[in-house]
Amino acid sequence: MSDISVLTIRHWIATTPEKVWEAYTTPQLFHQFFSPEGLSIPIESVVLEVWPGGRCECVMVFDETGEESPNIGIFTEVEKPHRLVGAEPSLNFSSTQLFDQDGDGTLITIIQSGLPEELVTNPEVREAFRSSFRKLGKLLGVSTENRE
Repeated sequence: MSDISVLTIRHWIATTPEKVWEAYTTPQLFHQFFSPEGLSIPIESVVLEVWPGGRCECVMVFDETGEESPNIGIFTEVEKPHRLVGAEPSLNFSSTQLFDQDGDGTLITIIQSGLPEELVTNPEVREAFRSSFRKLGKLLGVSTENRE
């Protein structure tokens, strides 16, 4: 696999890894922030079975059109509260979420592999992630900042 097919994004949030973990693993919180601005996730579409082999599913809905984008994967690694790895085996796609203590907050590092090159190099993809991190900060009532 070439390096260009790997997307890495870092963002800092002023809270603990435990609080970030809770947001990523609790459907009632997850559905409020995980989608980028302009999309939403109905709570009833969220399935988070947070153990290796457990399901990780949701449907992202485009607010303007109602078009749905299902996300169906499995957790392959779970190390509370610092590491979540999921995969969509049918797409040869994996996503690693790292939550590392960094000063008075948490450095979130997202590493996605198996993506088409045009997604990895598209600045709109990075901004979509950033908008999700900002939504997470609002949800938790804390500040966030880009660490790229």
